[in-house]
Amino acid sequence: MNKALTIAIDGPVGSGKGTLSVALSKKLGILYLYTGGMYRALTLACIRKGVNLSDEDAVFEVLTTCNLHLKVSSGDTVIYLGEEDVTDEIIRPEISNKTPIIAAHPRVREEMVRRQKEIVEGHDAIIEGRDIATVVAPNAEVKIFLTASLEARSFRRFEQFKERGIQKTYEEVLSDTSERDSLDENRVASPLEKHKGTIEVDTTADRVEQTVAKVMEILKERQFI
Repeated sequence: MNKALTIAIDGPVGSGKGTLSVALSKKLGILYLYTGGMYRALTLACIRKGVNLSDEDAVFEVLTTCNLHLKVSSGDTVIYLGEEDVTDEIIRPEISNKTPIIAAHPRVREEMVRRQKEIVEGHDAIIEGRDIATVVAPNAEVKIFLTASLEARSFRRFEQFKERGIQKTYEEVLSDTSERDSLDENRVASPLEKHKGTIEVDTTADRVEQTVAKVMEILKERQFI
């Protein structure tokens, strides 16, 4: 039996991880796991319960009782709290901005990583997030680290918010993105960093199809497709 192919896609917020991952998983016909959605859904669950997000024990208690689960397929990750599909709700800025607080808790990350590995075990999969190549899938056959300028990433998020009817100025999104970078890069538990053996792909000037083409070429060079 051939070993399952794992493609790990890391990078800061707004670098294009999700867009690339969805496009690649559809093109290759393999699973797509959006790990960040799990942390966002937990943040939403904690807010609804009025939990102090800085209280690791309280957050962990919510994680073990809120019935957070995913449906994973080619090009899609649907995230549920119980029977409720919260995939769209967790994208809102008030969730995004608070997620780094709960994502910094070591026990929470340990349990999330355990679940993430369990979901993709034995399957060809694209796993996308902020510590994928370092923690979730350190033995991934292909590791991609997406980068882009702060301004380009902020503009992408600004455009996404506009499409969803979320009222934020570009300046507010720029500030939020910069703060998110700082939180992700400086947290004690699994900080955002480029893993040894990871291929960096700058998406600053790319359209989606250009980034997809770059990664497809990497896969061809390594004879995975």
